[in-house]
Amino acid sequence: MRTVIRILLVSMLFVALAGCLPGKNTSSEEPVVATAGATESFEEFVPYTEFDDIAVPNELSRVPEQSFVADRRDFKYGKIVLKGRVENTSLIDFFKNQMAKDNWSLDSSLTSIFSQLTFVKPYKSCTIRIIDGSYNTEVEIYAVELKADALRESSGVQEQNIQ
Repeated sequence: MRTVIRILLVSMLFVALAGCLPGKNTSSEEPVVATAGATESFEEFVPYTEFDDIAVPNELSRVPEQSFVADRRDFKYGKIVLKGRVENTSLIDFFKNQMAKDNWSLDSSLTSIFSQLTFVKPYKSCTIRIIDGSYNTEVEIYAVELKADALRESSGVQEQNIQ
């Protein structure tokens, strides 16, 4: 038994040391150097949902059995559920910054273990609920979008009085 443990320790030490050795660039290509006036963008790719102006962090995974998007002639609406190991505060910061980049206005916010952010745009609304769990954080995105075809047919949005 001691021999097996010694072999495992020696092999783990060997693997750890091999990982620290400097690698050799076997590529024959020279490194790419930016030319004068060229700018590089190191921004991370941010995936978007079925709603083309609602982005989600890369660290979150979609929960398909709890998500749906309905696309009708006049409007599109849906609920998108995501889960991941991301802190509540960093998700709130991400959505506030990313939604502002996509021209959404923050309408209201509630910050707690259960947080809610509501954003608006002309003819669009989005509510993002962030539930801080013990292992995973769950994000629910509720979105509604009135389509341009519906606006052309009705000559704009009409108010209705409900009595």
